[in-house]
Amino acid sequence: MVDREESDAGQPPRLIEPFLRYGTAAAVILGIIVVVGFGLRIDRVVNPDPFPGDDALAYRALAESLYEDGTYGGPDFRDPSDWSPGAPLLFAAGHFITGGVNDGAGRGIQAILGTAAILIVFLIGARLDPGPVGPLVGAGLVALYPPFIHSVGSLMSEPTAIFTLPAAVLAFLWADSASTGGWRITAWILPGLLFGLTCLVRPEYLFVSIVIALFLLVRQWLGSGPSRSFAATAVFLVALLVPIVPWTIHNLVTLDRVVPITTGSGKALFVGTNLPADGEYQRVKADLVERYEGLTLSPGSEQLDRIDPTPLFDRVAAEYPELDRDEALGRIGRENLSRYLREQPLDYAGMLVRKGVRMWDSGVGEAMSSPPGRAVQILLVLMAVAGAVLLGRDRRWEVIPLTLPIVVVSAIAVLTLAPPRRNEVLMTLVLVLVAYAISTTWRWLSRPAGPGDGLPEGASP
Repeated sequence: MVDREESDAGQPPRLIEPFLRYGTAAAVILGIIVVVGFGLRIDRVVNPDPFPGDDALAYRALAESLYEDGTYGGPDFRDPSDWSPGAPLLFAAGHFITGGVNDGAGRGIQAILGTAAILIVFLIGARLDPGPVGPLVGAGLVALYPPFIHSVGSLMSEPTAIFTLPAAVLAFLWADSASTGGWRITAWILPGLLFGLTCLVRPEYLFVSIVIALFLLVRQWLGSGPSRSFAATAVFLVALLVPIVPWTIHNLVTLDRVVPITTGSGKALFVGTNLPADGEYQRVKADLVERYEGLTLSPGSEQLDRIDPTPLFDRVAAEYPELDRDEALGRIGRENLSRYLREQPLDYAGMLVRKGVRMWDSGVGEAMSSPPGRAVQILLVLMAVAGAVLLGRDRRWEVIPLTLPIVVVSAIAVLTLAPPRRNEVLMTLVLVLVAYAISTTWRWLSRPAGPGDGLPEGASP
């Protein structure tokens, strides 16, 4: 069998060809999947979440101030740099398009991007699979996965990254093929830009982008030599910085210090190292409400969600009045880390494990946080692990850019904040791996028995 890398060498895929590759029936099924997925998301546009959380309210306020007075947060918004700018800028664009503050426009944009993500995942699957099963299963899973639909109902950053992250990975896979034969160095501009936009929406993906750049350097070095490797990586990094640098300059002007995208890392470290609250934001917030306001509220309750957390963290940061809020919270977080590692290392290690489990054993929204939903979520994660093993077993390098974001963000979450929200964007790639596991199993079951049966596709006896 001809390796897809060789057959695609120097030939960027035509836009329409992957959608028609598997025939009319597959194209019709894909169309139905897209229509259903869009309909489910439009329902959330017109029936939004009645109780959006702290972050959703913050993104809404930031977008409103961008539209109304051209400022990021205005004079009454505390610490606007704690929130990444990608989503508010997009929501503000919706306000400008509709000519007024209109949350429905923002949710509509999220619905469109979520629907586009269905097609992106289909295209990734089309690269990995010779048949239609994997691409269609992956598209169907993205269309129906409840958290993807739930998040459209409030103004959040995740729905945007649900599109940009898989699009960046797909662009990376295409650029590698496009640069293998004819070696067009400009092919690396698109993945760099898309990873940069993902960083602007979710700042933790800056670390992912750095790791991806290192992988690019190694892969191109092994395949094309050091000069081409450095050139490709340089183009990727420059493109990566294009969306980020303007915001870094904005932060330099407004904060008088270099902050690439957001502050807020100090708060994340403070919460994530809080051993008594098991490093969980809702429990930390409930503890602070009880400490400073004398109210006992359940973590995750509507009453707790209605309380503005900013004054609470301000009072914690007041322990170091000579530092700004984020630096003070970061210092307290580092002190917590040092103390607990020294005095309770086993308890702290147990907390890290629990945080990792919490990140992946459920999803955002009622459907995936219920016992049946948790069971489905765990099954999907286990199937994704199997899919990654099978993809690696089939000697496919694509497993690395597909799994690196999952590994890097999971590590960051375990060290800082690890709510189920952290897995939501990554689930686009997880579902690709789930679909690959299903399609590989389907090929094995439908393959006629004979010599060499059971060998991975593309392998020689």
